[in-house]
Amino acid sequence: MEERKLLHSFLAKSQDELPPRRMKDSYIEVLLPLGSEPELREKYLTVQNTVRFGRILEDLDSLGVLTCYMHNKIHSAKMSPLSIVTALVDKIDMCKKSLSPEQDIKFSGHVSWVGKTSMEVKMQMFQVNMRLKIVHCLHKTS
Repeated sequence: MEERKLLHSFLAKSQDELPPRRMKDSYIEVLLPLGSEPELREKYLTVQNTVRFGRILEDLDSLGVLTCYMHNKIHSAKMSPLSIVTALVDKIDMCKKSLSPEQDIKFSGHVSWVGKTSMEVKMQMFQVNMRLKIVHCLHKTS
């Protein structure tokens, strides 16, 4: 608990103290090796041998939070003084109905808008012949 109290000193007192950031500063790509690592694939499969979409949504949520932390990274702090939670997901567009359990999945995301207490992260997920676009995934920071 004391460690968390010390983190408060890393927070900016005003917006003017914050360094400028660009969208590409928060860009991240992550590969989920379903096709190349069968041991990992087992954790993502249903009894019908299809990909558990709920598990994919959990991964996308984690990617959104990680993207927010990257955007707000304070290099002099070992831990982040921020608490980041998903407030809402505006839209999910899916170009194919199912995911292939034999192919890797690539996730990418970046911060697309920032306010004083919240930010928007846009994410995409790609698989051969499949594209999922998460639009307006808003994460709240405090």
